[in-house]
Amino acid sequence: MTIGAEDSLTTLETNKPLSESVLWRAQRSYFERVGIDAWRDATVPHYVTCNPTLAHAMAQVVLGFLRDCHAGEARAGSEPFHVLELGAGSGRFAFLFLRVLAELREVMGWSHVPIRYVMSDFTESNLRFWRAHPALRPFVTAGLLDFALVDVERMDSTLELLESKTMLGAGSLGRPLTVIANYVFDGVAQDAFFIEKGQLSECLFTVATETPELDLSAANVLTRLRLASSRRAVHPDYYPEPELNGLLRGYTDRLDGGSVLFPAPALRCLEKLSALASGSLFLLSADKGHLDEASLALEVDPQVTVHGSFSLPVNYHAFQQWFLRKGGEHICADHRQSSLVVAAFILGAPARGMPEARLAYHLAFNGPSPDGFFRLRQGLEAHYEMLEFEQLLAHVRLSRYDARILGDCLPAFSQKMTTLSAQERVALAQAIGRAWANYFHIGESRDLAFAFAACLYQLGEPASALALFEESLALYGEDPRTLWNLAMCLFALGRSEDAARSLVKAGESFPLLHAHIGLLPKSG
Repeated sequence: MTIGAEDSLTTLETNKPLSESVLWRAQRSYFERVGIDAWRDATVPHYVTCNPTLAHAMAQVVLGFLRDCHAGEARAGSEPFHVLELGAGSGRFAFLFLRVLAELREVMGWSHVPIRYVMSDFTESNLRFWRAHPALRPFVTAGLLDFALVDVERMDSTLELLESKTMLGAGSLGRPLTVIANYVFDGVAQDAFFIEKGQLSECLFTVATETPELDLSAANVLTRLRLASSRRAVHPDYYPEPELNGLLRGYTDRLDGGSVLFPAPALRCLEKLSALASGSLFLLSADKGHLDEASLALEVDPQVTVHGSFSLPVNYHAFQQWFLRKGGEHICADHRQSSLVVAAFILGAPARGMPEARLAYHLAFNGPSPDGFFRLRQGLEAHYEMLEFEQLLAHVRLSRYDARILGDCLPAFSQKMTTLSAQERVALAQAIGRAWANYFHIGESRDLAFAFAACLYQLGEPASALALFEESLALYGEDPRTLWNLAMCLFALGRSEDAARSLVKAGESFPLLHAHIGLLPKSG
């Protein structure tokens, strides 16, 4: 996105602070225009924060914090603990988190403790998608899930919960508010400063394009923007808020050389969220970014990454300092997290401290962790066919039955199908069932229901295969290959008349199917 000297461009704006740049308007227009399609076609990366491994780890930490709070209460109240997810995006993380939450509450005998998970985003189309999604309705019916329109950059002082029709304002919550923010703060407006020899300068950006009269809501608009930066000396008392200026002064005093991204809008949002619970806030966030001050100023200019939308590294050190200055605490990993930084921040900790939250975080993120598993998967996925059956199955189990990972492993499992023992066949069928239960459909082209069903049929499980072929029909329409395979399952179950009807319907769409015997594959 850099402007070159040879470029012939139309300037959209000149020397604007980063947080006021036209980039953010283009970003908002992109998400408002494409809605759930941003994740459906994988244009916006989300798998690393929307998988069962991370959901399980975060659910353990959140439950640890809630146990700490509950143990410190004089008496149990009927008000629910609120868990607010900012920028819930595709909805996959929320679905997985809620599944784990329900499971762990049952295991620990905590089903009687009321918890309300709130999915939020600034895009109304995303909320409509979630509220209509059949996989989320059981959680809504159980009173476990609600929805809210929340704009991190333009956070209001009130929060309306759409299902329960509850309006939250300052001091509304008698229990601490938990906030989850995954891949959120990297896409929220930030400021950028350059520090050299004790002098603070703000980074100013000029944005240009090769396309005159560019429509900011047009497809791929961000790929057509070019940036150039300059600097202007400023006083450390840059913001109206003394707390933010104190953070800036700290960087000016301690750093020398390089740029620092500063998440002022995100910190203002947290200030308003903490006010809902009279200053009691637990933030659990996963993103790309920096936790230590030494790594902040390694870049001369902020590095913008474009992927449909765009993102910048998160200055988690600023979050840490903001919480500490307000008397809060933080929890972070004891090692460098290479692909995903996961950190916790607390305001108004329970009087007894947070032993449960700290223990849960330690077990989830120090040593074996979602970040480590993600890196391991990246190395393994090109070599699945070399693994033995038990090794493949162990990988799926370690992923906590990730539907995507099992789908990637299916070709390797199929190669071994003829040599599997009866016990191994049962184990694989059970793994498919558990992975499918973790699947949250957003309309992507990959038909996992079909792939899982075909494998189940090969395993001698026609009833289970039939159920998933029916899921495939419901999700992707009456494909003749699906209808044919469904008929094979019906024949195996002795339902000849139903099978014949399915074959006729398949043959009407694709007459050449009549010459085929056995299951049909489906690519894509």
